[in-house]
Amino acid sequence: MLIFSITTTTKIVSLSLHDGTKIIGEIRVEVAKTHSTGIIDQIDKLFEWTGKKLSDIDNVVVSTGPGSFTGVRIAISVVKGLFYGRNVNIYEVNELDALAYQIYYSAQSTSGEKCSGMKIYSMIDSGKEKIYYSVYTAESFGYLKKDKDDRVSKLDNVIESISLEENEKIYITGDGAFNYKEKITENLKDKVQFSEDKNMKINSSTFAQMLLNGKLVKTDIFNLKPDYLEKSQAERDKKERGNNGS
Repeated sequence: MLIFSITTTTKIVSLSLHDGTKIIGEIRVEVAKTHSTGIIDQIDKLFEWTGKKLSDIDNVVVSTGPGSFTGVRIAISVVKGLFYGRNVNIYEVNELDALAYQIYYSAQSTSGEKCSGMKIYSMIDSGKEKIYYSVYTAESFGYLKKDKDDRVSKLDNVIESISLEENEKIYITGDGAFNYKEKITENLKDKVQFSEDKNMKINSSTFAQMLLNGKLVKTDIFNLKPDYLEKSQAERDKKERGNNGS
């Protein structure tokens, strides 16, 4: 069972190929410019280096956000373009969920336990200290319970929310945690624990692990849509102009 996973939701482009539980190829790069300038070349290289073809793919997993408006669209558009009309199973993954599972899987493999009760704040940086985030509690049997729906907030509000948590130790992850690590530590000190730097930003290999563990929902090309979590600036400007004109 060959699994192709892709995300361009944040500044990280991550592509991977798994043959069942075995990873056979991966590209993970943080880019300064838009992903659209190099994503096809990167995919071509991944298949070239692994000796695989598009026709070999059985399952496709793609991040639908939340994150960069442009970034989210790029991965989805690539999947639609490459796999339209092909006999593949398509799965969508929420990137906040994936970040939470990424730190959970890491903690589980390190401790050898199920990490029941572990509290996780998954955070994606939207710029200027605006954060997409969600909150999870690890339950038994490798399941993360989502305590709050995905939301958008200022970093200060997220820090305040964490400060009110009763748990002695809160785990935080994502580029929203990585980029503002100094400020978060200054305000919360030992109340929070960061995942390892290598696990703070998304890795599409986590998508394959989630699929194999039955955490993902199957969809199709026609129902594959971005989850922006908020309206784009253009949509907000349009609405404001409409309100002013009324």
